[in-house]
Amino acid sequence: MNMSRIASGTPATLEPVRFGEFLRDRKLISDEQWLAALADHWSSPLLGRRRLIGTTIIENGYLAAEIVEAEARAFHDDLEVVEIAAPVARSEKTTLPVTPVRLTIRA
Repeated sequence: MNMSRIASGTPATLEPVRFGEFLRDRKLISDEQWLAALADHWSSPLLGRRRLIGTTIIENGYLAAEIVEAEARAFHDDLEVVEIAAPVARSEKTTLPVTPVRLTIRA
């Protein structure tokens, strides 16, 4: 948990974190390596299922398989998880834009 955020009074936000960003944020791979791995990951032909980003990082030689496996365990098992209740229906999702209409009533 980011204690500096709590101490500063800044409200916490939920942000999705992907495994490649997790490795980059832990300074295990550089921004350049992360971007190159993403480019390779998304440009590789899709044969049934896309290759995992960890596999791409290993194949490019950025990290050893043992490090990626250990970090994957930390990513999946050691991170704090915050569960939130099901979202409440919001009126903004069902409201349609209204086009102004001019009415003239004749008696």
